[in-house]
Amino acid sequence: MMDMFNSTFKSIAPLISDEEREIYEIVTLVVISSAIGLFGLGANIINIIVFARQGLNNTVNIGFVGLAISDIVSLVTIEWYCISFNPLFINSDINFFPPDVQHLSGGHPHGCFARITAWVTAYITFERCLCITFPLKVKQILTPRRTLLILVAIYFFVMLPLLPEYATAYVGLKYFPFLNKTLYGLVFTSDRYKVENLSFLLYAILMFVSFVAVVIFTAVLVVNLNKKSQWRQKSTFDSTQSETISKRDRATVKTVIVIASVLIINFTPTVAFYTGVFIVPEFSITGVNRNLFLVSAAFCFIFDTVNSSVTIISYYTMSSKFRQTFHELFSLCLRKKELWKDDIVFKTNLRKSDAVSNTEIWKGDAVFKTKLWKVDAVSKTKLWKGYTVSKTELGKDDGISRKIILSQ
Repeated sequence: MMDMFNSTFKSIAPLISDEEREIYEIVTLVVISSAIGLFGLGANIINIIVFARQGLNNTVNIGFVGLAISDIVSLVTIEWYCISFNPLFINSDINFFPPDVQHLSGGHPHGCFARITAWVTAYITFERCLCITFPLKVKQILTPRRTLLILVAIYFFVMLPLLPEYATAYVGLKYFPFLNKTLYGLVFTSDRYKVENLSFLLYAILMFVSFVAVVIFTAVLVVNLNKKSQWRQKSTFDSTQSETISKRDRATVKTVIVIASVLIINFTPTVAFYTGVFIVPEFSITGVNRNLFLVSAAFCFIFDTVNSSVTIISYYTMSSKFRQTFHELFSLCLRKKELWKDDIVFKTNLRKSDAVSNTEIWKGDAVFKTKLWKVDAVSKTKLWKGYTVSKTELGKDDGISRKIILSQ
């Protein structure tokens, strides 16, 4: 059986050359994953704002915020991973080789937070399962404080498998023959062989366990919801109340089905990818089927990106409370924008009226000064004329007086 798998993969591998692999990576990573990831970053930021606005005093909102945080970090690392495979960035004048550096700064951190997303989803599904199975005791069992501690524990334990990788690999100067340059790249320590692929193995186990847990908890939740919905319809005498409860239960079932379906659909290619790695020894980063391995990993990244980006669609379509808060949030933003526009218009009008007022005052002042100058000129002319007449008359009088004195 193993020989059959090996021969099959060896026959496929030559079909994917290095040039074809680069084309696949550009299309899947640089174009598709980058675009979806940018949408997902904005969507998860909105998710956090909406749930924070609703209040973090209940376990459900705390779980959703924990999920959004892991999705954001997962998308940030995948965006960097995609940038690292952009030919324009690789061929730019930089002192490091991006596809090498991303191994520790993009690829492994993304794998870590993708597993955290899966485990947080498993916990949320488990919590909802308890809410249906033990509705009276669940609030005593899972308090907001305990939920926060559980989420912190999930983050901590899922990050632990990164330690072997970072302990035996680092970024340092190395020579790249195909570039004929010495750049910063991925360098391994001498004891790398002792822990080689250990992180990969641990993350594969974490992924399989979380995947199975989500499927099991979701199945239990759906069965319990259907049972309780039927029991309530039989035991409730008021048909209107029974219909209301039934609709509410159906909405919850649909929400769970959507969340579970998104996770299962988007994680199935990754599960198949890891299964192929374990079944076919040459299907690895250093094996004969290296190009096929890298192309398959690039396609898996698309599904990881979708899984971390579409949660806002599930919340918006399934939760009336989320929709209400979402609309309130954006209506508030629109009101602020309108107030800002009105303020600008008011200030513009005020400046215009102030300019008109200043112009009118200046004109009035100019007219007033002109009139004052004219009056002053007339007054000075009259004074000068009066002064001249007075001097003339005084001169005449003085001449007459002198004549009289001389005659005497």
